[in-house]
Amino acid sequence: MRSFLLLFPILFIGCASNPDIRNISLWDLEDSETTINPYENALSIIYFLSPECPLCINYTLAMRNLERNFASDSIAFYGVYSKEWYSPTEVDCFALKYDLSFDMLFDDGNKLAHELGATTTPEVFVLNRQGEILYSGKIDNWVNDLGKKKLEVSDHYLENALIAWREEKPIKPKHTKPIGCLIE
Repeated sequence: MRSFLLLFPILFIGCASNPDIRNISLWDLEDSETTINPYENALSIIYFLSPECPLCINYTLAMRNLERNFASDSIAFYGVYSKEWYSPTEVDCFALKYDLSFDMLFDDGNKLAHELGATTTPEVFVLNRQGEILYSGKIDNWVNDLGKKKLEVSDHYLENALIAWREEKPIKPKHTKPIGCLIE
C-alpha cells in the first residue's frame, strides 16, 4: 500500500503534462460546437482570457504581435473564455476592439480550463502535436504580482518558448506562475 501511495502522485503528475483535450466541447462565436485538436497543428497556443480583466486588455498588443510573428498553417492560436460569464457579443467586441484575429472559443463549465489546470486570465498553454504541454503560465514578466508592473519586460516567456521550439532547442522555463484574474 505504501508503494502505491508513493507512486500515485508520480502517475498524476505525469498525466497533467499530456492532457487529452480533443473531446472537450467548445463553442465558437456563432454558438457552433467545436474542439481544439492539437494533433492537427504543430503547435496550439491557448490563451485563457476575459474581456473584463485589465491584464488581458493590457496584453492584447503582445498577443496580437505573437500571432502575427508566429501564426502559420502549422501553429494555431485560440482565445478561450468562460461560457457562463461572457456572451459572443462581448467577446466579439473585445476581439474587434483590440484587433485579435485568432479563434475565440467558449469553455462551457470550464472543462478545458480544468483539464489543462488553468486558473487565471491571461494564462497561456503551448501544446505540441502529441498534446504535450510544452509551456504554460505567463506571456512575459511584465507583471510579477497583482498591481505591480515593470517598466520594461525582460523575459518574454511565450515568445522564447516559440523560438526555442522553432529552433528545436529545450524550452526553459516550461512553466511560470500565472498572475491575473481568477477563472470562475
